Amino acid sequence: MRPHLILLASLLAFPAAAGVYKWTDVQGRIQYSDTPSPAAKSTQLKLQSFTGPVQVSQAIGADSGVTIYTTAWCGVCKRAKDFFKQSGIPFQEWDVEKSDYGETKFKQLAGRGVPVITVGAEKMMGFDAGQFMALWNKTQNKRGIQEQ
Repeated sequence: MRPHLILLASLLAFPAAAGVYKWTDVQGRIQYSDTPSPAAKSTQLKLQSFTGPVQVSQAIGADSGVTIYTTAWCGVCKRAKDFFKQSGIPFQEWDVEKSDYGETKFKQLAGRGVPVITVGAEKMMGFDAGQFMALWNKTQNKRGIQEQ
């Protein structure tokens, strides 16, 4: 019984990496799916959604304000963007698969999965509304102090 528990625990420790495939359809549109296209040459993407607890650290070379690095297929990215919109928080989005700038900044920030969110000089890997608001409030308080 014990070896089974060890095996199960080791499997759960690995990040979730659902296969995401990218291809161009007959109309020239880029498509994403969890299965390869039977009719077109598909490329399996190496990125994955960030899993595990949210990580916050310093972001060297981050843009000012709130910036989110995303992909079209990332559900956590969509949830974060929806939260920003509903909360009235201005943000800039860069798709790391469609934008050379986004891809470059994502690599500079040592992104391992999406989303990566920067708030001033702080970096959040993954998304948690409570932790994001703590970062956001901290930067707003710093701005208020600097303006006085």
